[in-house]
Amino acid sequence: MKPALPAIDPAREAGAAVPPGPLDFYFDFISPYGYFALAQIEAVAARHQRVLRWRPFHMRAVTREVLGMTQAMGDVPLKGPYVRQDVRRTARWLGLPYAPAPTAGFSSVVASRFLCVVQDKHPQSAAAFARAVFHSHHALGRSPNTWDDCQGLAAQIGVPLDALNEAACAEPGRELFRAATAAAVAQGVWGTPTFVVDGEMFWGSDRIAQVDAWLEQGGW
Repeated sequence: MKPALPAIDPAREAGAAVPPGPLDFYFDFISPYGYFALAQIEAVAARHQRVLRWRPFHMRAVTREVLGMTQAMGDVPLKGPYVRQDVRRTARWLGLPYAPAPTAGFSSVVASRFLCVVQDKHPQSAAAFARAVFHSHHALGRSPNTWDDCQGLAAQIGVPLDALNEAACAEPGRELFRAATAAAVAQGVWGTPTFVVDGEMFWGSDRIAQVDAWLEQGGW
């Protein structure tokens, strides 16, 4: 019995250039480091002609159910005070406005579910909505905790609201976000922000320069 021949890629056979793979950006809106990453990663993706794919996931569920951690990062002894100082220092270094609402008063779940619905129904508006949520919470101190809050942000950036009412979209948003979180865990993602490109994973906004160099050099 002859071995099966490998599948033929028509693009390669024709000598056509194969487009580079996407750059996946995994994040939870609650993370200030995700906000800092947002200010940099889009330029990296554009510079290397990579499609940036926005991948929301539920960080608190991952830390609790996968990592077995019960404390929020800001409540961990020694680490918490350092992080609170570091995020403000990093914001100043990047020149970003930073006046967040209290983390304890922000449940990023609703905004993440809303984003999943936007990605499903109006994918061309997903990036703008994600930026709006990050900016609202971290720069303006206004946490979008409710579906109405999210609709308000969506309206500001011109997203059609006729297909985004809570009664019709809340449950699909819940399922989409649950699946997105499961997909993140399956990819090996455990922290926010995380970047995955060409099968290589990088964790943390301080790894963006390394992502940039990796794409520039083709890895090492």
